[in-house]
Parts: sequence; structure tokens; C-alpha cells
Amino acid sequence: MKQIEKYYKGSNDFVNAYEKKDLEKLTEIFQTTRSIWYGEWLKQGENDEGTCCGGKGLQVYYVAPRCRSAKPINIVNCNWVQGNVSASKSKTKALDYLKENNIDASYNDGWMD
Repeated sequence: MKQIEKYYKGSNDFVNAYEKKDLEKLTEIFQTTRSIWYGEWLKQGENDEGTCCGGKGLQVYYVAPRCRSAKPINIVNCNWVQGNVSASKSKTKALDYLKENNIDASYNDGWMD
């Protein structure tokens, strides 16, 4: 992990960003997180509520090789439901699991489809 500016050099807005090698080590945790999130959505009745959005997921800041700034990327994608409200309602346990594993992630509502 590397502390670096987000979006562009000179922003003076620093974040802790993951590098490729960091994400590769965390693959198993991300798979478990996906299962937790999907399981919670199933428990909540498999609702498809809200606006149809693509790109929903849990994200972290990532700095690509030879880049000078970090950008958010999804580490877990929510591709089992279209509705952003249903995805958002079921995300909490997955985010808690990531936090327990010292991963600072946030929910990404995606874009309207």
C-alpha cells in the first residue's frame, strides 16, 4: 500500500492506495466478501429495488504501475441485482468483513443504465 494523491498529481488530497501486488494477496478475502454480500441480498428476499445501475460494487483506491495518482476501482462487483437500492441495503455485512480485515473500502453506486 502506498500513500499517494488521488485523481491527479498536485491535488494535495492523499489516500492510502493499494498496488497490484496488494490486491493479488487479498483475492481470497474479496471472494469471501462477495459471498457475504450475495448471501445478505438473498436473506433480504432477493429484491430488485431501485434504479437500474451498472458498475455497482465495493471499491478501494488503486495506484496502477508507473502512475502518479490513485483512482477508485471495484474490488467486488454486484452483478446479481440491477437495483441500486437493493444492492445498497445488503452491503453492510460485506463492508464490515472488509473492515475486520483492515481494508478501507466504500460502496460505489455505479451509473444509471
